[in-house]
This record gives sequence, C-alpha cells and structure tokens, in this order.
Amino acid sequence: MPETMKSYPEKRVSFTFYEADVKALRRLTLALRDHGLDVLRLDALRLLIYADSEAELFSHAALRLKQEAQLPGPKDATVVERASVTLPKALVDKLGRVADDLARKDLDAERTFIIRAALHARHDLKALARAHPKMELEFPDKRTLRKHRRG
Repeated sequence: MPETMKSYPEKRVSFTFYEADVKALRRLTLALRDHGLDVLRLDALRLLIYADSEAELFSHAALRLKQEAQLPGPKDATVVERASVTLPKALVDKLGRVADDLARKDLDAERTFIIRAALHARHDLKALARAHPKMELEFPDKRTLRKHRRG
C-alpha cells in the first residue's frame, strides 16, 4: 500500500451552521479555488481544521465569544445547515483539546462553535493552499482514494 493510502482512525462528526457560517464557508471555498485548489466545501472545512494550530483555533473561538457577548439582544439564530464530515481522529481530538483549553479558561465553546469561529476569522490563503497537499498526504480523503482506485 502506498504511503499516501495508509489507514488511520476516523470519526464522523457533525457541525451546525447558521446562515452567516454557510456564507463564510462558501467564501473560503471560493477563495481556495481561486488559489488553484480543487476543493469542495467539506474539503475546505477539513483543511481549516488541519491547518490552523490549536492556539489559532483557541484564539478564534475566544475572540468570537467576546464579540458575541457584546452583541445586544438574543443570541439565537436559525440553523440552516448541519454538515457531517468524516475526519481523522487526530483532528477530532485536536478540536476536543481546544474545547478543553477554553473550558479551563471558563469559556464555554464546543467543537461546532470553534469551527464557526474559525470560519469567520481571517486566514492566510496562501498558507492554507500550501497546507492542502500536506493534509492530503497525511490524511487523504477516503472518498477520493476510493474514486481513484476505481478510475
């Protein structure tokens, strides 16, 4: 089995998105395509989780929590999409550690909030584009591998 097709533990996770989150994910996906990547929305989501460090994810979430706390009125929004994606267990664990670190600072945020916050943060698109091939080598999308084996 080639190095890029190694097996690794996976976990299916779901994220709840509001309208602004879906738009942010769409903008990120289009920006990555503009940088030459052939990615779908869930690929962009995987890349964001992979490329951002735990410290960056923590910072995005902490800043978003502060921003949302300053907004007047109710914080409820209508869920417009639930996205399910299969992630390497290492990336799911990464999100869990960030949530734990936030909780240690008395900041309440789960995986979905951490991802939503990252979607709204500014990103170095060139750095994300450079990280994509590394992610595909380390954690290839199993759907893509199956497609190439058949093709």
